[in-house]
Amino acid sequence: MTLKFKNQLKGKRLTLRRTKPTLKMAKSMFKVVDENRKHLEPWFSWPKLTLKVEDSLKYLFDKEEETEKGKKVEYGLFINNEYIGNISIFDIHEKKKSAEIGYWLSSLHTRNGYMTEAVKILEKEVFEKMKLNRIQIKCDERNEASFGVAKKCGYIYEGKFREDSFSEHFNDFRNTLVFSKLKSEYKKK
Repeated sequence: MTLKFKNQLKGKRLTLRRTKPTLKMAKSMFKVVDENRKHLEPWFSWPKLTLKVEDSLKYLFDKEEETEKGKKVEYGLFINNEYIGNISIFDIHEKKKSAEIGYWLSSLHTRNGYMTEAVKILEKEVFEKMKLNRIQIKCDERNEASFGVAKKCGYIYEGKFREDSFSEHFNDFRNTLVFSKLKSEYKKK
């Protein structure tokens, strides 16, 4: 059975909308990535590969294949129809009932609780509708904002992958922190 994903999820301040492969979505995504390169490049390699709108459009088509297989779904974060970042659920394992959440946000919208709200919206869908049992969040240990979101959302620190990948931005090996939440720890609101 392949998972079916909702096109839109609503929160108090945010709307999460599927990032479907359209030129309009690609233009919105590219604009925010382009304006946030310095903010994103310490943590992600893909901004360097996103040099024009067509790169964003290709990405949207490529990830859609994984969505059709039920392995990944990505949502754009919108405030009053303004695109401000992304959140996705990926590496979805139906048999293991587990997945991972990843996210990024425009620097203009950080420190306002938007990503914390987005994670809570998405985990509700994952635990209540998709019936998964475990979600994990991984991030570079230097990315205080990212692991701060995990902690605020009640994810449990599991450990550190020591020097598990090389950071071109910092020109050294990075340590990756792992946080998780189980369905039994999820509190319905």
